[in-house]
Amino acid sequence: MPQFNKWRKASIYDLDKDHICDVRVEMTNDTITLVFPEEIQESTLESLESAKVVFYDEQKGLVTYDKCRLTDHKRRGERLLAHCILGEEESVVQRRNDLKLRQIVPVSIQAYDTNTGEKINVNATIQDISAGGIYFISEMLFEVGERFSFLFRRTAEPLRLECEVLRRQPYTGRGNYLPGSMMGYGCRFINMNDRKESAIRSYVFREDLLARRREREMLQGF
Repeated sequence: MPQFNKWRKASIYDLDKDHICDVRVEMTNDTITLVFPEEIQESTLESLESAKVVFYDEQKGLVTYDKCRLTDHKRRGERLLAHCILGEEESVVQRRNDLKLRQIVPVSIQAYDTNTGEKINVNATIQDISAGGIYFISEMLFEVGERFSFLFRRTAEPLRLECEVLRRQPYTGRGNYLPGSMMGYGCRFINMNDRKESAIRSYVFREDLLARRREREMLQGF
């Protein structure tokens, strides 16, 4: 049993890296118990000879174990429980070095006019996202330290995320933009609770797995 871990949530994947579900984790001195959502049936667990499990560790970040066995299935009310026997530790993505997903996501930023103090909506495009923050581009000029929020709709439940601008620079990347018309902003998330952080981590990890899988399938097609 790994030491010093505080695991409360995890994501379950089959060995083809298809996402099965997210689970709650209960830990005792020598047992890891996974609590499944109500919609998961026992037939689903029985079909999994082994699974890839990504734990959300409060100290380490994302900890992935391959070839885990799910045993001793039983019910607690409407939910299935299973003991998790860990397989091989595959990877650790540190919190300070969170997995970064490069993905183009148009959003509407809710900010405040620095002159009038009135609430304004600004069009922006996220270029990458991690559990720690985002990098986005916009025609709007934001100051370092300025705060804003936006509704992120790519997770299972839309999330209102708050950010603080850490740095800015002229954007010179791809896109049909006039030179000097766009600024790029590196931002950190603020006021994040466990639910939001877990949802973003899970989203980024799943999308990264899907992107890697598509890349493998394309290479196999040649």
